[in-house]
Amino acid sequence: MRAKKLIFGTWLLGVLVVIALLFVAPISLRAYDASHPVTVECVVHSAVAGDGTSRSARGVGATYNQVRIESPDCGTVFIREQVTASNAPRIAAEFHAGATYEFIVGAASYRFRDQLRAVNQSIEVQRPA
Repeated sequence: MRAKKLIFGTWLLGVLVVIALLFVAPISLRAYDASHPVTVECVVHSAVAGDGTSRSARGVGATYNQVRIESPDCGTVFIREQVTASNAPRIAAEFHAGATYEFIVGAASYRFRDQLRAVNQSIEVQRPA
C-alpha cells in the first residue's frame, strides 16, 4: 500500500512539474523580462525581414511580422514590436553586417538564451537602444 502511494505521489509530482514548465515558466519569464530590461551590445551578422508564427501543431496561434537578427555574440534575436509587413524590409536594411548595435532585451531571456534556443524559444528585443 505504501509503495502505491509513493508511486502515485511521484507521478503526481511529475505531472505538476510538466505543467509548471509548459505554462507557468513562460509566463513568469515574460513578466520578469518586462520588469528587468538590460542593454546588450551585439555585432550584427545579418538582419532579415520576415514573419513568424506561434502556431502549434493543432493550428492554434498567430502570425506576426518580425526582423530576425543573427549575431555571433548575442545569438538570434527578433524585433517584433511595431514591425509591419510594409516597414519590416526598411527596418532590416538599417542594420549593417559587422556593425555593433545596442538592444534592450529581457534579463532572463538573455541570460538563458542558449537553453531557450534548445526549446525553440526566441529572444525578443524590447526596443533598440
